[in-house]
Amino acid sequence: MDEKDKLILFELLQDCRQPISQIAKAVRLPQQTVSYRIKKLEDSKVIQKYAVNINYPKLGYSRHSLYLDIRGVSAEEVDKYLDQITDIKEVSCCYMLHEISQWKLYISVWTKTINRYDEIQTKIISKFKNKINNYLSFQSVKSYTYFARRLNPKKKPKIDFKGDPENIEIKEIDWKLLDKLRLNSKTSVIKLAHELRLTANSVIKTINNLKKKGIIERFYPIIDMKKLGFTEYTYISRIDPSYGKELEKFIKYIDSDPRFIIVIKAVGYVNLYYAFIVKDRYELSEINKEIHNILGKAVLETYKIEVDEMIS
Repeated sequence: MDEKDKLILFELLQDCRQPISQIAKAVRLPQQTVSYRIKKLEDSKVIQKYAVNINYPKLGYSRHSLYLDIRGVSAEEVDKYLDQITDIKEVSCCYMLHEISQWKLYISVWTKTINRYDEIQTKIISKFKNKINNYLSFQSVKSYTYFARRLNPKKKPKIDFKGDPENIEIKEIDWKLLDKLRLNSKTSVIKLAHELRLTANSVIKTINNLKKKGIIERFYPIIDMKKLGFTEYTYISRIDPSYGKELEKFIKYIDSDPRFIIVIKAVGYVNLYYAFIVKDRYELSEINKEIHNILGKAVLETYKIEVDEMIS
């Protein structure tokens, strides 16, 4: 792993469907070399999969985060049950969390109404009620995602923003295409056309239309940051709502510090989610000190989260 690999990953994080020639030009390497390096990053599992960032609020959906302190349930069992009670529009991802986390399972659920979310949450908790010690749930208000800005400090990256729900309507074939892209966002146009029984031109036109409407924010790789020499720290916190100025100052600080990768302002028992990547304990101490200086007494409670396994 060298600096050129990091530059290639940065470009893939901006758009992993862009032509190799475009990436080669950006990193100043021959196309063949770039292709070889990407293949090596895939084989070594630095690149775990290729995903698509969908702006669900554009379609009228709100994000709900559900954390479960659950024991004795396999990832496969959870995934199978989610398939039974939800559809492709509603669960964007599901993770088993590391033993150090108080919460052992995270599910991201998108619904158009709070009643629908309550229905899904009730079904999940009822299904595993004998194995759940506790649960925590909150709804996102707005979020900012910064994809590994550290990989290329000289270049300004894309920032994905999700805010208030809108109500853009899309066709069923659009949803089917999004589902295919969720499985692998680098799937070729020819393969997508074959699986969806469309022409290649129709697939290209549909993807471009979804991007133009802001529904597809980006195509990107999910990266194992540990293999790049970084450690990721994720926290969810309960902040005293009366410290609104401090919270906004913290969000501005995150925007200015390239080590942060996401921040979510939420409503519920916890109302703040954020994550950052660091090289060493010195950087971790530096960030924690700055967080304390900004938020201080505003923090009522904080949970550390660490992903162990991505289910879907």
